[in-house]
Amino acid sequence: MRISQFSKAILIALVASFPLPSLAQTTTINRSAPAPTTSDTPNGNLRPMTGVAPNVPTLSVKESQDTFRYTLGAGDTIKIDIFNVPELSGTQTIAPDGTINIALIGAVKLEGLGLDEANSLLREKLNPFLVRNIVNVSLLSPRPLNIAIVGEVNRPGPRFLSYVGGGGSSSGGGSNAATLTRALESASGITSRADISNIQISRRDGALGRRVITVNLQDLLEKGDISQDVRILDGDSILVPPLTQASDSQTRTVSKSTFSPDSFTIQVAIIGEVNRVGPQTLIYSRNGAAATGLAGDTRGAGIAASGGPVTLSRALQSANGVTEVADIRNIEISRLDDKGKRTIVKANLLDLITKADLSQDITLTDGDLISVPRLEKSNPSEYQQIAKATFSPTVITVQVVGEAVRPGPLQLRPNSSFTEAISFAGGLTNDADWRSVELYRVNPDGSIMRRNLVADLNLPLNEESNPGLRDRDVIVVRPSFGASILNSTTRFLGNIVTPFSLINNLIRR
Repeated sequence: MRISQFSKAILIALVASFPLPSLAQTTTINRSAPAPTTSDTPNGNLRPMTGVAPNVPTLSVKESQDTFRYTLGAGDTIKIDIFNVPELSGTQTIAPDGTINIALIGAVKLEGLGLDEANSLLREKLNPFLVRNIVNVSLLSPRPLNIAIVGEVNRPGPRFLSYVGGGGSSSGGGSNAATLTRALESASGITSRADISNIQISRRDGALGRRVITVNLQDLLEKGDISQDVRILDGDSILVPPLTQASDSQTRTVSKSTFSPDSFTIQVAIIGEVNRVGPQTLIYSRNGAAATGLAGDTRGAGIAASGGPVTLSRALQSANGVTEVADIRNIEISRLDDKGKRTIVKANLLDLITKADLSQDITLTDGDLISVPRLEKSNPSEYQQIAKATFSPTVITVQVVGEAVRPGPLQLRPNSSFTEAISFAGGLTNDADWRSVELYRVNPDGSIMRRNLVADLNLPLNEESNPGLRDRDVIVVRPSFGASILNSTTRFLGNIVTPFSLINNLIRR
């Protein structure tokens, strides 16, 4: 059958109108197929990671337990926009009685209402006068918030806190936002015994009275949980409770926080085997170093440039260190608890200097009473370690008398050896009896100890032959037997010759 040219043209047009299969190669994705295993990867011999390392800190941010709702009150500056009625629109400050004034309706009380509630109230009041009842109320300048902060803060009591801006609060603490941490800053920060894991905020809740919000700022510091830094409202009361049990780790964490003060002062009392008993004032400074209080020592008292807590060792430094008979294993700290009763906390500072156990260097709080007991029996080898500690005196005074080149008082480092004192005195004279030098020491019971020692400068430190010295030791160097006879003979002959010389002088005259 022959096909005409016209039929061919129609056939070609029909074929062209249908889609032809693509000649390009395509890839079919089977979504139900399993994902490639680690054996398909270049490092197929490695085990896949199934979780995060247990010691790596992770963020844990929760939804805030508080629903923020700003309520209007006296002192708020608001803007009222009434559609197409400029003579009724404008800016107003809520009066002390909680009202504003609008020409057509008079005084309207807005105190205690939210912005949405204020909008509804004004629309209701203006509805009889408006064709198109469109009203908008916005907050221009919030009033200072009147709050109270009590408990473990450095300046408890009522205060005003600004909600926005950099104007700060009338109590002297700046605040850019009315959050809990800013409120704590305005109270000069928390104390070292504050329990920040159980802060309570009492808040007005309309007809329901007041409700309590419990906040854990420890989660904010350790997990970055910003939801714990709740916003503060007018009339809130904040309670920062004390720790039920001292926690050194929490104290150190809190001392570095933004709501901990940059400096503060505490007063403690120290009794027992220290060189200066009585009350001691300790200053913490985050940005500087404080003197130790030890005589002749200008070093910082346990505070680096980045700061540090006020600890037991610093208190002992301020008391000019412990004595040589101090029992640093059984130091007791009497501390007031949250019920006003005193509890005893014990510290073993020997573990601090021998095992680097920092938990024994307890962080102190205001009002602590520190008792350093006396050793029942002294241990010279143990004292050598204690003498090197930062809470021991930096210098001791030893007296050298007799046949020394430079006799007199000497300032030595603690536990300096007997022969070191002889060397610092310039050595012995030619008349000195170096084989029998006397060492006198006052014992804790008031008795006097006397020892005869050999002044051999080559002897190493040894409690038997070359003991370490204590504060107020006295070294007596007597002349030798031969030097004593020679001196006695010289004096005797001088007494005989002197009268004949006088008579001879008289005769010549």
